[in-house]
Amino acid sequence: MKKTIIASAIAAVVAAPAAFADVTISGNVNMEILDQDASTGWDNSTNTDLVFKASEDLGNGMKAGMKYHMFHDDGSDSVADTSVNLSGDFGTITAGRMETFNMAYFHGFAAGDAAHDMTLEDTTGVQGRGNAVAYVSPSFNGLTVGLSSVIDAGAANSGTDSDDVDMQEIMVKYSNAGLTVAAGTTKHKGGSASDEEITNIAVSYTMGDLKLAVLDRSVENSDGSVNTSTSAEGDNDLTTVSATYKMGNNTLYAGVTDSDDGQDGDWVVSLKHSLSKRTSVYVAAKNDDSDDNTDTLIGMKHSF
Repeated sequence: MKKTIIASAIAAVVAAPAAFADVTISGNVNMEILDQDASTGWDNSTNTDLVFKASEDLGNGMKAGMKYHMFHDDGSDSVADTSVNLSGDFGTITAGRMETFNMAYFHGFAAGDAAHDMTLEDTTGVQGRGNAVAYVSPSFNGLTVGLSSVIDAGAANSGTDSDDVDMQEIMVKYSNAGLTVAAGTTKHKGGSASDEEITNIAVSYTMGDLKLAVLDRSVENSDGSVNTSTSAEGDNDLTTVSATYKMGNNTLYAGVTDSDDGQDGDWVVSLKHSLSKRTSVYVAAKNDDSDDNTDTLIGMKHSF
C-alpha cells in the first residue's frame, strides 16, 4: 500500500510540469542540388530550421510563451531568433528578435514555390529580422491589425541608423471564405543612407485545389538613390502573380514578376510530390529574364 502511494506521488511530481507548460519541438531539413545555367557544374545546399516553443497558462484567459528558432542556410553561419510573448483576449504582444511584418506577412505571397533556393521575393528594401516589440490584435470577424517597432539597427539592409527606433510597421489583414487581403507599410530611418518606405498590398484566393495570389510592392527612398549600404536599387515597384494547384499528392506552382529592377520578367515553376505528410520531393526551375538564364534544381524536404 505504501509503495503504491509513493509511486503515485512520484508520478504526480514528474507529470506536474506538463500540466502547466506546453513545450513543442518542430522544424525541417531540405537538401537541394542546383544546376546553374549561368555557370558550369552543379551546386548543392542543405538548409535546416529548428523551432522550440513553450507556453504556460497564466489563468484568466492569458498565456505566456517563448520561441527559439534556429536556422541555417548552407554557406552561412547558423542564426537564431528568440522571443517571448504574452497573449489573451487583447491579442498578442511579442518582444525579442523576430521577422519583420514586411517579411513574415508579405514575402510569402511571392514565395509559394516548393524550392528553398529559388524565389521571386523582392531583394530591395529593408528585409529580414531585428530586435522588436510587436502587437497583433485578435481576429475581429477575420480582420487582424499589427503594429511593430524595430529598436535596433541590426535588421538586414538597415543601413547605419543610430536612432532608438530603426523601423516602424503597421499591417492590416482580412481573411474569410478563402479570400485574404493584406496591406502594410514599413518605414525605415536610414541613418547615413536615405530614409525608406515600403508599401505592400497582397491578395490571395483559394478555390478548392487552386490558389491565386498577387503581391504589389513599392520601395521608395527619400532621395530616390541607390542605398549605399547595400548597393541595392533605391526605388522599385514590383508585382508578383502566382498560381498553386494541388492534384492529390502533387502540387504545381507557377509565378512571374513584373518589376522596375533586374527581376523584371523573372519566373519560377515547381512541382512537388508528397511522399508522406512530412516528406516531399520536388523539382523547380527559375528563369532570369535579364540574361535569359534558366536554373533548375531537385530537392527533398523532411519536416518534423
